[in-house]
Amino acid sequence: MQLARLSLLNFRNYREANIHFFDGVHVIYGENGAGKTTILEAIHYLALTKSFRTAVDKHLIFDKEKMFRIQGDFTNRQGQAIHTTIAYSRDSGKHLTANGQKLQKFSEYIGEVPVVLLHPADLSLSQGSPQQRRRFLDILLSQSSKLYLHHLIQYNRSLKQRNQLLLKSQEAPLDPQLLISWEENLIHHGAEIIRKRQESVVRLSELVKSFYGQLSRKADQVKIIYQRSVPEQKGEDLHDTYRRLFAEKRSREQAYGSTIIGPHRDDLLFLINGRPAKAYASQGEHKTFVIALKLGEFQHLEQQRDQAPILLFDDIFGELDAGRIEEMLNQLSDIGQVFVTTTSRNFFDKISHFKHTTHYYAVQNGTIDYQTETPENRGMQGA
Repeated sequence: MQLARLSLLNFRNYREANIHFFDGVHVIYGENGAGKTTILEAIHYLALTKSFRTAVDKHLIFDKEKMFRIQGDFTNRQGQAIHTTIAYSRDSGKHLTANGQKLQKFSEYIGEVPVVLLHPADLSLSQGSPQQRRRFLDILLSQSSKLYLHHLIQYNRSLKQRNQLLLKSQEAPLDPQLLISWEENLIHHGAEIIRKRQESVVRLSELVKSFYGQLSRKADQVKIIYQRSVPEQKGEDLHDTYRRLFAEKRSREQAYGSTIIGPHRDDLLFLINGRPAKAYASQGEHKTFVIALKLGEFQHLEQQRDQAPILLFDDIFGELDAGRIEEMLNQLSDIGQVFVTTTSRNFFDKISHFKHTTHYYAVQNGTIDYQTETPENRGMQGA
C-alpha cells in the first residue's frame, strides 16, 4: 500500500497542507509540538477512521474553525487507486468518502488501507492492562477481516444494552426474557470473536517467536496464549458453555451491574521460556517482545490483505537503541512505506547498514520542507 498525497484542512495545527510521499522511508523531524505526530495521526485516521491520540473528534479541529478535512491518495499492490476523504464538522459529524462514494458504514472501508502503528505507549503492551492487549488484537483482526469487525461491532452493541439492563435491575425488577435475548446476541457474536482470536493468536505466536529470535539472537522460547473467560470444556459446545455460565453468574452480574464473562474480559499471555513476561522479563526483553509483536502484526496483515501495511513509527527512537531499530527494519523484507517521527534529522546516520532511500520532511509551525537521500548520497541534500 502506498500513500502518494496527503491533504489537511483545519486539522490540529495545520490550517492547510498538501504533502507528497514516495516509496521507502519518510523521516518527519522537528521540535516537540511542531506537528510531526499530527501527520502520522492523519494517515492513521484515513486508515481506521479514528485518531490514536484522542477519541473526541472535535479536539482535532484547528483553532476555532467549524470543521476539518483529511484527504489521501493511495495505490494498492494491484495498482488500484483509493482516494479517501474524511471530513468532520461540529454540526453534522463525520463523513467518509472513498473513490467518490459516500459510505454510511465505516466498517465497509476498514482494512482497505492496512496500517501498523508503533508509538511509545505501545512499548508497555507486554506490561500494561488486558484492555490494551485486547485493543491491539481487535485492531489487527478488524483490518484483516470485515466479518470479525462486524461481529465485534454487534457484540459491543449487545454488551452495552445488557449492561444497561443489569444496572436497572439494581433498582427495579428485571425482565428475564429481555436479558436472555441480549445474552443470545452476545453468545452468537462472542463465540465468533473468540474463535477468530484463538485461531489468529496461534499464527501470530509463531510469527512473534521467529521475529523475537532474530531480534534477540537468542534461543529463547517465546509464546502467546489467548486466555479466555469462557473456557473450553471437553464435550461441550462453546455456545452451550457460554449459555451455562451466563445462567450461573446472572445474580453476581446483577450485583455488579455489568457483564463479567465474554471476549471483552479476555487477555493475551506473553511467555518467555515458559514464564510470564509481565512478571519476569527485563525492560530490554519487553521492548524486544513488543517489536516482534509489531513485526508479527505487519506480516499477519500482509498475508491476510495481500498488501504491505503502511508503517507508522511515532517518536520511538528515543525509547529504542539503534541496534534494535536497525534489526527491526532489516526484518521487513518488503518494507513498503514507512513514516518515522523524530526530533533528530540525523538519526539514521547511526544505523550503519541502512539501505533504504530516505525522504526527509522538516516540520516547523505547520510548515513542511522536503529533502531526499539515497544510500549512495546520504548526507547530501536532494530536491
